[in-house]
Amino acid sequence: MKAIWKRELQGYFYTPVGYVFMGVFLAIASLLFAMEILRQRSGDLPAFIGEMSYIWMLVSPILTMRLLSEERQKRTDRLLLSSPVSLAGIVGGKALAAGTVLLATTALTGLFVLVVALYGQVYPAELAVNYLGFILQGCALMAMDLFLSACAPSPAIAAALAFGANFLIWILDLVENAVQAEWIAAVLRFLSLYSRNEPFLMGQLSPAGILFDLSFAAAFLALTVYLLERRSGRRPRGRNVILPLFLAFLTALNIGAETLEKRYGWRQDYSFNAIATRSEETDRVLAELDTPVKIWALFRKGDEDAPLLELLDRYAAATPMITWEQADPGLNPALTARFTTESATPGTDSLIVFCEATGRYRILGPEDYVALSMNPETGEYTYAGWTYEQSLTGAIRYVTRERIPRVILLQGHGELDAKTTAAFTELLTNNQYEVTASDLSAGMPQPETGDLAVILSPLRDLSEQELETLNRFALQGGSFLFTCDYSDPLGSMPRWLSLLRSYGFVPRDGLVVADPADPDSSYGGTGLYLIPRMLSTDITMDLVASGADTLLLPGTRAFEEPEEGDRNLTVMKVLESREGSWLKVLTDSSLSLNKADGDPEGPFPLALEARRTTAEGYVSRAFILGCSAALTDQQVWSMTDTRQFILRVTEFLQDLSSGDLRIAAKDALRTSLRPGNTALGSVILVALPALVLLAALLVLVPRRRR
Repeated sequence: MKAIWKRELQGYFYTPVGYVFMGVFLAIASLLFAMEILRQRSGDLPAFIGEMSYIWMLVSPILTMRLLSEERQKRTDRLLLSSPVSLAGIVGGKALAAGTVLLATTALTGLFVLVVALYGQVYPAELAVNYLGFILQGCALMAMDLFLSACAPSPAIAAALAFGANFLIWILDLVENAVQAEWIAAVLRFLSLYSRNEPFLMGQLSPAGILFDLSFAAAFLALTVYLLERRSGRRPRGRNVILPLFLAFLTALNIGAETLEKRYGWRQDYSFNAIATRSEETDRVLAELDTPVKIWALFRKGDEDAPLLELLDRYAAATPMITWEQADPGLNPALTARFTTESATPGTDSLIVFCEATGRYRILGPEDYVALSMNPETGEYTYAGWTYEQSLTGAIRYVTRERIPRVILLQGHGELDAKTTAAFTELLTNNQYEVTASDLSAGMPQPETGDLAVILSPLRDLSEQELETLNRFALQGGSFLFTCDYSDPLGSMPRWLSLLRSYGFVPRDGLVVADPADPDSSYGGTGLYLIPRMLSTDITMDLVASGADTLLLPGTRAFEEPEEGDRNLTVMKVLESREGSWLKVLTDSSLSLNKADGDPEGPFPLALEARRTTAEGYVSRAFILGCSAALTDQQVWSMTDTRQFILRVTEFLQDLSSGDLRIAAKDALRTSLRPGNTALGSVILVALPALVLLAALLVLVPRRRR
């Protein structure tokens, strides 16, 4: 076999074939690199490698067309087949020579990686997995094309057959998406080299994918040996049975490996953002799961969200309590109708997470898969990260929870309306809270023990009966979340003030203004958008420790310093303004925010928490913030850590373990190429094909003159 390998390798480089193969491949790859990477200044090497994998379809026939068909055309095949080298050695030597050229060409593409490394960032582990899939796919196509070379009477026919077969392999995915019969689609999906390569391009090391590519190549090499045996007359008795058994064994082995890989989660995630890696928090939730959960992924065939489905496989592998299946919403109207409500309809690209035991379900749409952030300079929103895991784990915990904590938004006194509080409501709903509205004056359901009553900046006072209802709720251990804006007419609401003062909350008149000269105290330079100091309390301890302590309060009221003396009441500052701030009372005759003599100076308490032990022995909790916009404005949230803060507040008030899953969003975007001149990259694009051409001239021209 070594002699065959050497002879064929020399044949590649003592004839134009090897240079044509390498030159065409590198020329096309350079063009793709210029368009996909340099022109867009992208660092997305996996996408580029995925584009390069299609080049195998075009150039693999060049590599294999003459290996066996030329022997047959020149009638040297009889001499070769009668040589002392075994047929397996002949086929193996030729395949090894083609594989050597393939690997050498792949190695030259490492210069593209060098360019990205110089101007951007490369992730070595992910890149190694990408290239492994790329090489295995090329070797598999090469083995198939070698078999077709053995079938053809001439190199031209061999090339035509190989092009056709490679094209057929390429369109298998399209055919599989169009076929309605599931068993036919399953067969086509099993045979598809390109869909098998997708996990590698996502940075997922798939043992089943490696086995399939190697089995695919081994099957065609075995077929090639079998074909040559028939031609040479060397076919041992019983070989007609051995080959089908070998192919059946490979098929069963791959089906078993694919099944086991999916069941036990054998794939290893080496992606740059660990997109399919479960966090410890998710593993804890799944380990505690004792109720079956069914998930439907509503995707049309061919339009799947591959990272999301990969993650679903990991969840199902972690526990038998999770099962999932893909369903085309257009072909399953009964399924979507089952989970359709007046306010929501499951759409394409959505997930339905359902627990039959509790009867609860949650619909996750594309908007639940991403976290957005706003660029303060441009005001534009960009993708900050993928939140697949956070949303999915939260939905699983929501549908399986025995009791959903309830939040009551009290209405009827000019409080913030449903439209204004929509983002606040959605945030709580997405984090396993049931949110309902209640107008006590209209006889709507009253808060019950264990509920959280939320009163957001009322403009009219409570009635005596409503105040009595709320006091009774507090005596039974009920909790409150209050906001009190600087413009609220507190002077006309004595009962509302009475409820606040029962928790030690005493609002001050006026608007807190930060020192515009201090960039750490406010945003925008006006002194109105306060960046408060977050103090370490039961609510904020972990936020302060982790550095997630940036909030923005657009126009806020201050409160009196907490007083001591009542042993049944504990009040603590949670947020305060920074040094240099002052309190400004605005009047019709004076709307100036400038500091004047007599204006109280800060720092001032901006948010307070309280615990009150009732006569019945219950503990009632309360929290107040002097700025309702901080709880309702998504633009403020996108610039700060407000979401985490709100959830910590609600956890404190209901004495819950964390409802906010501490699952970080995964990076959505790769590092782009740095601004500047990428001349080296442009030089390499031209130099690679040129060097191949130069090598061809240096080797072939002297040989032609001999």
